[in-house]
Amino acid sequence: MKVKVRKAGIPQESVAHNYLWANYRDTYMCEVARESDISPDDVMVAFWTDPPFWVRSLFRLRNSLVRVFGLKGDESLSRESLEQCIRTGEQQGFVSVSMKTADETIVLLRDKHLNAYLSVYMAAGGGSKQVSATTMVQYKNRLGRVYFSLIKPFHRLVVKSLLCRAVS
Repeated sequence: MKVKVRKAGIPQESVAHNYLWANYRDTYMCEVARESDISPDDVMVAFWTDPPFWVRSLFRLRNSLVRVFGLKGDESLSRESLEQCIRTGEQQGFVSVSMKTADETIVLLRDKHLNAYLSVYMAAGGGSKQVSATTMVQYKNRLGRVYFSLIKPFHRLVVKSLLCRAVS
């Protein structure tokens, strides 16, 4: 059965509420069986290490295009180093764990033009677990704003797809 992912508000208990200063925020949410033993770290690891082919292709294209503007790509980070970063909180390249609790993991992607935070938050409710992915972006300069406005339409598709894939 395909998981339904929908746009939502930031969950009330999520630490992502502390990031309300961000220039851009969005949240997508889905539900999984309450018995599922999936954790926020598991979802975050899947986000960064198991994207579908079309998302990997978009990231490769993005990395080659933005290099000219001095933006960082992720080509030097291995799947293993990304997973280690998420599970242990160790910084790997421009990726670090900003905050971690039993219910939430927030990863920071730091660049000279913007900071992007991704929160995965889980809460039990009724007969299921609600899994939320919240993106928060802080622009550091005009180029950060321009860059994010160009990728925003893709961002929405990518986050929804990655969330669905990560919990399935």
